Amino acid sequence: MLSVRLTPHIEKNLDAYCKQMQMTKSQVVQEAVAQWLGRATSQRPSAAESDLSFLSPDDPIRAFIGIAKDGMSADDLMRMTRGEDWNTP
Repeated sequence: MLSVRLTPHIEKNLDAYCKQMQMTKSQVVQEAVAQWLGRATSQRPSAAESDLSFLSPDDPIRAFIGIAKDGMSADDLMRMTRGEDWNTP
C-alpha cells in the first residue's frame, strides 16, 4: 500500500486523464511507476560498465576491463590450460 500526495494541478490533470482513458488513478500510477522503474533500471550501469573514474585516462588497465564479458568462461579457460578432466575428483 502506498499513499502519494499530489499537487492540485497534477491531481486535476490525473482526474481528466483517467476519465478520458476510462482508467482508475491506481492503474495510471502503477503503469507510470512501472515504466519509470524500467527506464531507470535499464539506464543504470551494469557491473561491466562500472565507474572507472578512479583510473587515470592513460592507465593501461583500462584496456582490459570488461574484455571477458562475452568471452570464455572460467570452465573454458581451465579446460584450455589444464585439460578436459580439470574438474574431475
